[in-house]
Amino acid sequence: MNLIAITENLWVAHQPLRFLGLEIGTRMTVVRLSSGELVLISPIALDELNRSALDALGPVGHIIAPNLFHHLFVTQAKSLYPDAMVWGVDGLADKCPDLKLDALVNQSGSFAHELDYLPFEGFAAFLPTGIAVANETVFFHGPSRTLILTDVAFNFDQNSSLAVRVATRMLGSYDSLQPTVIEKWGTRDKRKVAASVRRVLAWDFDRVILTHGSLVETNGKSAFKAGYVWFLGQSLTV
Repeated sequence: MNLIAITENLWVAHQPLRFLGLEIGTRMTVVRLSSGELVLISPIALDELNRSALDALGPVGHIIAPNLFHHLFVTQAKSLYPDAMVWGVDGLADKCPDLKLDALVNQSGSFAHELDYLPFEGFAAFLPTGIAVANETVFFHGPSRTLILTDVAFNFDQNSSLAVRVATRMLGSYDSLQPTVIEKWGTRDKRKVAASVRRVLAWDFDRVILTHGSLVETNGKSAFKAGYVWFLGQSLTV
């Protein structure tokens, strides 16, 4: 695991991930709270060999599956950090009955008034089996003015493979902070999405960390708003 420091008390780690034959990669975000505890959002594969990198930052106190799909390595992380709380979303316990959850991020909340979260309601994700409700959660790290997203937006650009660049150009999401046209067409409850977007834009963020695609280091709020204005039409106002 290659931990990359983004700013004070904020790191990411990336690993390969193929989806529909495309190498889209996946990224874990690590936040250190003022208590010294670490929060792992969307954990990637961890083992004893790379555990020391996390241990050097502090004790892992929270492990979060931020939607119904980014749970694959939660059990593995819990086995390494048995004292950590495991957080999930509505429906995850039914989907994965063997995954033991301690709490849900199904309403607005905060870790130590430093890492806020809220459900991004109404959004549908594209899967090989079709469109499905994702029960997404988005996060805001106030001290660094960073928005942390899982699947509500992507940012594939020149750093992506040729195949991914071609595919995302076709799907209308290349080099921009937004979901693909498939998620846009598949999302039925656009009023709930609009309400969620307004709540996200109420946060004072500049940087955006994506689980899939390149990070947005500056002007992230403008980029996020632009991506969802296209999705919802000019009805989006803040």
